[in-house]
Amino acid sequence: MNQNKSLLVSIISLGTLLEWAEYTFYGYMAITLSALFFPEEASSVGILKTFGIFAVGYLMRPLGAILFGHIGDSYGRKPALMISLFLMGAATFSIGCLPTYQQIGITAPLMLLLLRMLQGIAISGEYNGAGIFLVEKAGDQYPTLAGSWVSASAAAGMVVGGIAAFIISLPQAPLWAWRIPFILGGLSCFLGIWLRKQVTESAPFRQKHYRKPKEMPLINVLKKYKKSLILSGAIAAFTGVYVYIGNIYIVVFLKQQAGLSTHHATFFAIFGEMIVAFLIPLMAFVADKTNPYRQYRWGLIFVALGTPCFFMLAATGDYLYISIAMLIYGILNAIVCSPMVKILYDQFPSHLRYTGISFAWSVSAAIFSGTAPMVAQYLTSKYEWSLWPSLYVSLIALLTFSIFGSIIPKTSSSLSFPLKELTD
Repeated sequence: MNQNKSLLVSIISLGTLLEWAEYTFYGYMAITLSALFFPEEASSVGILKTFGIFAVGYLMRPLGAILFGHIGDSYGRKPALMISLFLMGAATFSIGCLPTYQQIGITAPLMLLLLRMLQGIAISGEYNGAGIFLVEKAGDQYPTLAGSWVSASAAAGMVVGGIAAFIISLPQAPLWAWRIPFILGGLSCFLGIWLRKQVTESAPFRQKHYRKPKEMPLINVLKKYKKSLILSGAIAAFTGVYVYIGNIYIVVFLKQQAGLSTHHATFFAIFGEMIVAFLIPLMAFVADKTNPYRQYRWGLIFVALGTPCFFMLAATGDYLYISIAMLIYGILNAIVCSPMVKILYDQFPSHLRYTGISFAWSVSAAIFSGTAPMVAQYLTSKYEWSLWPSLYVSLIALLTFSIFGSIIPKTSSSLSFPLKELTD
C-alpha cells in the first residue's frame, strides 16, 4: 500500500522533533542544572562541569552508531528508528525523576551522567536514520527537500526545548518545574513509537537486490569508503560546532557577556532556531532546483564570514542588535544545513548507508559537537574576549570547506552511487 508522503514525513519528523527537544533541553538548562547538580562549585566551574556531562553524552554516540547502523543496514531502518526513540524516551523520563545533589550528594551528577550517556547512544540512531529513511522514500522527487525535513524537525525540537527552558526559567516558576519537560518529553516518545509502527520499510531495503552485509557493516565501510567517512565527518564537525555554539552556548554567552537574564537569553535562542526551522525546507527546495553541492559550499563561506559579525552584535546587549544577530544565525544555518542530509546520503551505497553516515557523524560529533559549548566557555573565560567562540566556528567552517572541495568535484550537481571517485 502506498502511504501518503505528507503523513510519512509528519510521523518521522515528529519522532525527530521529540528526541531533539529532549536532548537539547539539557543544553538550554545548563545554568539551572549546574546549580542543582553542582551547587558547591563556583558558577562558571559548575557550568563547565554541566557542559562536560553534555560532552560525555556525545562520547557515547559512536557506540550508538555502530549498534543502530548494524540494525538499520541488516534488519531495517524502521526497527532502528523505533528502538532509538524508546531508549531516548526512557532515559529522558528518568532524568526528570532524578534526585538532586542536595538530596543524595555526588550520586546525583553520576546518575545524570549515566542517563546522558544513554541519551547519546539513542540520538545517534535517530537523526541520520530518519534522514536516510525519508530520502529513500522520496526517490528522485525532491530528495533534498525530503531529507531537509529531518533538519527542520531537529531545529523545531530545539525550539520546543528552548520554550520549555524559557518557561521554567521565569522567576515565578517553582523549583521543581525543571522536571516537567523531561518527564513529559519522555512519555511523549511512546506516542512517536506507536506512530512509527504504522509506517512501512523504505523501498531500497525491501528490494530483492538489496545486499545485506555479509560482514559487520562498519568493517566494510572502514575498508572501502574512507573518503566518504572523512567528508561526512567534516560536515558533522561543522554542523555541531555551529549549532551548539550559535544556539546552545549563546544562552550562556548572552547572560555572561551581554548581561541578559536567563529567560531573555533563552528567548533569543528560540527566535534564532525558529528561523532555522522555517527556512530549511525553503532553502532545500531551492537546492533541489539548483545545486545542493554549490549551495553547501557557499553556505560554509557565509558562515565563516558571518559568525564573527553575529557575535559582535550579540555582545552589545542591545535587544535590536541581538535580534539581528539571531536572524543572521538562522539564515546562514538554513542555507548550509538544508542540503546536508542529501549530500550525506549520496556518499554511501544503500546497504552500508545507515552505518556509514551514523558512524562518521557520531565520531565527529563526539570530538567536536559535544565539546563545542565547553570549548566556547573555556575560550571566553580564559582569554576574556567575546569573539573567540565565533572565530572557532569560522575556523571549522573553513576547514570543512577545504575538505569538501578536495573530495567533491566542483562540477558535481548530483552524486549518487556507485561513485568510484569516493571509494578507495
